[in-house]
Amino acid sequence: MKKHAALIASVVLGLVTLLVAPLATADDANKAAAGAYMFKFTGVQQFFGPGTYVPGFATLSSDGTLTSVTGSDEAGPAGLFSVKNSAVNGVWFRTGHQSVGARALYLNFSPITGEVVSITRLRIVADFDKDFNNGVGQFFNSIYVCPTFVTCPDPLTTAPTIPEPAVGQPFTLTRIR
Repeated sequence: MKKHAALIASVVLGLVTLLVAPLATADDANKAAAGAYMFKFTGVQQFFGPGTYVPGFATLSSDGTLTSVTGSDEAGPAGLFSVKNSAVNGVWFRTGHQSVGARALYLNFSPITGEVVSITRLRIVADFDKDFNNGVGQFFNSIYVCPTFVTCPDPLTTAPTIPEPAVGQPFTLTRIR
């Protein structure tokens, strides 16, 4: 009886070790990419010329959460930025040895009334250098238009009003040190 209990205990301990080891590896991998970054949305160069960008800041937390703000959230030319945005909140994950992906949401407000007019779902793909200090990527937006400020579609369960484009918008990332 004691031999069977010891055998079962060692098997359970072995299984727990096998299950926990990959989790520790994933956490260690996320620590390499985790940190605060300045990003530059370079897609505005088509409107404002070479070298121009909209600045922003993003934090990739080691627990997989993503927060971000951009220079276009509260300002920008009305013809180019027709809404004001909330901060970005979402999740990020490793997609490869030196690459990450992210999914996030943010609210879009009317600059005139201040009411929510839509919700943007953001998808990000990015590749980094070996130390995760610099990266390049693309973001893809899909829009959920709100019929009224209290009747927005649920971006977690419904199809977007305006689906994401086939080609993303370019950006660069530099770790804040």
